[in-house]
Amino acid sequence: MRPQNRAAAFFDVDHTLVGPRSMERAFAAYLIRRRYLGPADLARYLGFLAPTLHQLGQGLVHSNKYHLRHKDPQELARLAAECFRQVIAPGISPAGRQAVERHRQSGHLVVLLTGSLRPLAELLARELGADLTLAAELGLEGGAYSGTLQNRRPYGPEKARLLREVARARGLDLQSSWAYGDHHSDLEALACVGHPVAVNPHPRLRRQALHRGWPILNF
Repeated sequence: MRPQNRAAAFFDVDHTLVGPRSMERAFAAYLIRRRYLGPADLARYLGFLAPTLHQLGQGLVHSNKYHLRHKDPQELARLAAECFRQVIAPGISPAGRQAVERHRQSGHLVVLLTGSLRPLAELLARELGADLTLAAELGLEGGAYSGTLQNRRPYGPEKARLLREVARARGLDLQSSWAYGDHHSDLEALACVGHPVAVNPHPRLRRQALHRGWPILNF
């Protein structure tokens, strides 16, 4: 039987558990160095972006994955594992690792809630022993990546919606739960739980944390 009223710990990833660059930016740079991404891939990315410049506030920049269009999921997963091992894993915060482990030892459900790509987020989840990963899902078209997302990117209000959805599905007690984030876009998700924590906070989040009396940590 599923335990009811269990507490959870929701962790943002980029600049909270991993730094200094976001995982996705580190991965893109790695793919360029490996020459897996070339001029044609980058031209597709910019070609998708150009007609939508007036809509940047709607998150189209982050949903644009046209540099990965036509890429093979298995090959990209292999390269993601290489990049994670060589580039991303060394950037995992030791204090962040300890925080995750404390929650695991306390029996809390550990959830990674990130706008990064799922192949990268799942590698981090395995590394840290997280229970659940909510991340950006690359769409498929004919067995290859389509260049767009198949879900709404977990960012801003969408993070809060997903957090509440997981709580309902898993019978979680949000007032007994924790959430960790670094950016003002995490504010709604942080406000969903009884124990919000601002980590390496952006100035706007820092001001809100001080105003609301939330703990501020530096991982």
